[in-house]
Amino acid sequence: MKRLRSSVLAAVLMGAAVVVPASPLPSAASARGDVGRALDELTHGDGLPGAVARVTDRSERTTAYVSGVADTETRSPIPRDGHLRMASNVKSMVATVVLQLVGEDRMSLDAPVAVYLPGVVPARAGDADQITIRQLLRHTSGLHEYTDGLPDHQNFAPFAHYTRDDLLRLAFAKGPDFPPGTRWKYSGTGYLLLGMVIEKVTGHPWRSEVTTRIFDRAGMRDSYFPKEYEYGLRDPYARGYLQLPAKGTAVTAADVTHLDPSRSDAGGDGISTPGDLTRFYTALLGGRLLRPDLLAQMQQVVPTPRSPGSPELAYGLGLGRYTLPCGGYAWGNGGTTRGFQTVSGLTADGGGRVRQAVTIEVNSTFGPRPAEAGHFFAALFAGLCPRP
Repeated sequence: MKRLRSSVLAAVLMGAAVVVPASPLPSAASARGDVGRALDELTHGDGLPGAVARVTDRSERTTAYVSGVADTETRSPIPRDGHLRMASNVKSMVATVVLQLVGEDRMSLDAPVAVYLPGVVPARAGDADQITIRQLLRHTSGLHEYTDGLPDHQNFAPFAHYTRDDLLRLAFAKGPDFPPGTRWKYSGTGYLLLGMVIEKVTGHPWRSEVTTRIFDRAGMRDSYFPKEYEYGLRDPYARGYLQLPAKGTAVTAADVTHLDPSRSDAGGDGISTPGDLTRFYTALLGGRLLRPDLLAQMQQVVPTPRSPGSPELAYGLGLGRYTLPCGGYAWGNGGTTRGFQTVSGLTADGGGRVRQAVTIEVNSTFGPRPAEAGHFFAALFAGLCPRP
């Protein structure tokens, strides 16, 4: 999730939580109630349009929970497994492809970026002879975040089109934020470069590599990369809303369902569903996408700054580790982009078998009230920490 820091907004709406079985129902009725109440807090209490939760237990039984609506005008219910913009969930997939290539002896985690992309990073932006692939994956490269140069929410131009070179120019216009390896700070710039590295090493577009190595292997049949200038989402989907401050404490919701996705590139350009996101993280943590030693490398974490309303998070190589209120950890990631916010978390036993897998979606970025992020993660934790 972008810095897992959620630049959060708020819309206007109602909607009672509805439990929708998707396969046989799990037995933990109390957990279903906790998840539903957390979703209702987001829609009833915080005024977000709609929210979805999908909870899968160790027996691979899935329950879907929905609250609120897909469209604030028609008030149609939010689909339980509709298409959404993946945002930074794509980073976990790009990271997985990089680690697969490491496992194939086609690249090294500790090689400098300059080995693969000579001359791409100008000296004023950072030392490409010192920044490693591992640091790009972990957000410790020091490279400046390119999105800081894009228009903010108030000036958002939904159909502005950017090339990768446009985005890198925005990042490289500023010097490094710190020497490589000395701090953690979210940098989508690193993932733009990782997409380029994948292309250099394989000779194929990074989207093609993610499609064949991740979507196909994990059974993500509803996930895809939009074509250039493909502004909308394929059916079924919920409309996405951007919440903007108005007078006083009020907010106004802008419909940003249709937009140009080019501003994301390998940092977050992709479409999926809650079900497919769960399939990806389950395949990853279940050992179906990486060798055990490479998954262990991915799970070597560093601490990150804590955002209001967000849980304690440590970050590995494109993968986050959440500290759970019921004890232990969950692994996953999420994404924040115009119109959609998601988070996925999984718990596993000692043998790597997934115990609980949860994905939460809201069809709006958050607003100015810090409680929204708390309710968002409360829904995640209710699914990951079911009460007996």
